[in-house]
Amino acid sequence: MTTLIAITGALLAAALQARMPGLSWLAGVRLEFVPAVVVYGSFTLRRKQALLLAALAAMAQDALSAGPFGLSVLAYGLAALLITATREVLDRDLPWVQFGAGAMTCGTVAVLQFFVVGISFTLLFKLMLVALITGIVTVVLFFALDYFRLLWAPA
Repeated sequence: MTTLIAITGALLAAALQARMPGLSWLAGVRLEFVPAVVVYGSFTLRRKQALLLAALAAMAQDALSAGPFGLSVLAYGLAALLITATREVLDRDLPWVQFGAGAMTCGTVAVLQFFVVGISFTLLFKLMLVALITGIVTVVLFFALDYFRLLWAPA
């Protein structure tokens, strides 16, 4: 049941991310919610469930974006593998760990897309800006989802 709720959340995050407009005051950068959901799932779920969540979230993001289909699956799957392998060492409750994992997951997807699209200084600036904003979104999402998880936990 937890996996079903996580997958539904990832699909909703992908739909919200695709629907939100770019922030004109931040050079047209869009908020990314899918990397934050993948990081949360990787820290919370078992490895097999986290990989399933990462793959489905990536496919949903690719289906709703103009980017090449399937490229995000590799990036999110790699991030989920690394996070699930090191989560015993990392403290998931520390905001800087959450921030770093969200920013690195977002950066991994962007770097892989650079190999397909090409790279420029403007894209590098946007990459750093999007990674920074995604790290902040990840910290906020961890707080909100942990709160709801405690709220809905069986007594």
